[in-house]
Amino acid sequence: MNKIIVIAPSKEFADTVRNAVGDSFKIYVPENDRDFSFKETLPIAQCEEEQGAEVIITRGGQATHLKEKVNIPVVEVKMTVLDILRTVHSLKTRYQRIGLIGVENIICDYRELGSYIDIKIYPVFSYEHDLDIQVRQAITDQVDFIVGDGMSVDYAKQFGLPGIKLMPSKASVQEAFDIAENLVLARFQERKINEQLRMILETAQDGIFIVSNDTQIVLANNRALHLLQQEHDTFINQPIENALGKGSELVQLIKGEQEFNGEIAKLHDLIVSVSKRTISVGQEKIGWVVTLQDVTQIQKLERKIRRQLNHTGFLAKQSLSDMVAIAPNMKNVVEKIIHFSQTDSTILLQGETGTGKELVAQSIHNQSLRKNRPFVPINCGALPSHLLESELFGYEPGAFTGANRNGKAGLFELAHTGTIFLDEIGEIPLELQSRLLRVIQEREIMRIGGSSIITVDVRIIAATHRNLQTAIEEGKFRDDLYYRLNVLNIPLPSLRDRKEDIPLLVDALLDKMSHRYKCPRPQLPKEMLDTFIRYSWPGNIREMENILERLVVLFQAKIPNEVIFKEVIEELKESHGLSKDDQDEHTAPSPFLEGTLKDMETAIILDHLERNNGNKDLTAQKLGISRATLWRKLKEI
Repeated sequence: MNKIIVIAPSKEFADTVRNAVGDSFKIYVPENDRDFSFKETLPIAQCEEEQGAEVIITRGGQATHLKEKVNIPVVEVKMTVLDILRTVHSLKTRYQRIGLIGVENIICDYRELGSYIDIKIYPVFSYEHDLDIQVRQAITDQVDFIVGDGMSVDYAKQFGLPGIKLMPSKASVQEAFDIAENLVLARFQERKINEQLRMILETAQDGIFIVSNDTQIVLANNRALHLLQQEHDTFINQPIENALGKGSELVQLIKGEQEFNGEIAKLHDLIVSVSKRTISVGQEKIGWVVTLQDVTQIQKLERKIRRQLNHTGFLAKQSLSDMVAIAPNMKNVVEKIIHFSQTDSTILLQGETGTGKELVAQSIHNQSLRKNRPFVPINCGALPSHLLESELFGYEPGAFTGANRNGKAGLFELAHTGTIFLDEIGEIPLELQSRLLRVIQEREIMRIGGSSIITVDVRIIAATHRNLQTAIEEGKFRDDLYYRLNVLNIPLPSLRDRKEDIPLLVDALLDKMSHRYKCPRPQLPKEMLDTFIRYSWPGNIREMENILERLVVLFQAKIPNEVIFKEVIEELKESHGLSKDDQDEHTAPSPFLEGTLKDMETAIILDHLERNNGNKDLTAQKLGISRATLWRKLKEI
């Protein structure tokens, strides 16, 4: 495509151009001896403009005329004083009276030029009104020869007055082409910048529009038109009151003189966040840029980001289906999980080490409305206080030596809209307890080294194996933090207090170990299962899991069952989990494995009553049931 087009008013000018710059440009030349008229050049220029021409090069009156009619730059090949002097000087030996006639931009500096070179000057300001007058005046003045632009010379020839058309030098032609090429480059750069800005505007998630000083809307991206429910043609160049409604909340916000950020306004059926910034060129204010954010869309985007956190490991993998609950006290735990999970209240899990507090926490999360959001666990007793603080609350760039230069989000931020599980909460240092108390109360955090408040929406589940009331008495735990944590309480029974569950737990854990080691599931003899039931399990389920893993490994080694059984029994003896009678009679059948499920439940209740010397309150507490439930079950025996 030709970016630069030459419209040569005459064949002589076309030859001059070719001599100066060659034939690499498209040139329009008259087909006969006369020059192009204005009526002929305008359609040519308009057609080339439509086809993508960037610049038109021409001369004289044609340049003046086309500049007013087309929307692309028109570069004039200038006629210099030196060009005129050179032409006139070559004629002085042959003609006595020489006249210079033509439009002002051809016979430049005509007011003084005539007196310097002793010629008559006949300026033409309008071909329609002045040309005939000036040619007749030249004849009256007995001018012998005319020098001028093409149309003037051609017109004078009709009256028998000879003449020559002024032609620019090669240097003038080259200068015009240099200007034209720079204009093409500049127009490309301008389009490039405009397209980049347009793409920025159109790919932005925000609605953006610009308001001039006189409150006219001068620019808007498609997102803004969509949010405002407007059409481009009826929105742009309209007063803001007309486009948005004179009394609208958005107009009242925008018309103020002050800049603002994040103001909330109602727009049709949307809630939007509105910001306004001043546009200035130097010290002069020329308008404002207004941005609109759909709050609903922001919330959806935030939820999407939070869901993606699941892929970084913040995912609760266990649920109620992973729990074994035959024992009444464990059934009570399951009932509480189902009920408590439907609230957002803080939950405190209390139980010995290894009783499955994280399994319960994950089950609560997966049973709740937050199940598709992050589940973020942290062991508060596993980190020193300074690291625990930065893990929980995060830090700003450069907050301390060795900090990540980009800063770091804390676990409370990562758990936003989900659940944070604070395991071993009883181990948290006193100096951090007050900060944690504020988070629980206000659901707000501040990063280390930060100055802004971050709001978080989290469900808090805390767990401990310690007696927090004793810790309060010893001054190791804040009582106000305890009361904030202990809104809903789930005590987890030890394994020795839920012996009915042991056979099913053994089955489930053996399946898990067999899957881990990719081996057949071993079958335990009844004697070993009886031993497990009589054993007190001080390490609870975690201890059972370790022993069963050892059993699976030993069975894989094809060691005789008797040897394996003896080794496990010896280990249980060494841990003092078996009474002397149990150690001597480890093969005695368990009373809890005989009869129906009802018989087993009755045996367990009576066993607890006997061990608690008939104390029904203590028995109900150990079984994890209410006193009323215990009374009802005793009546059924």
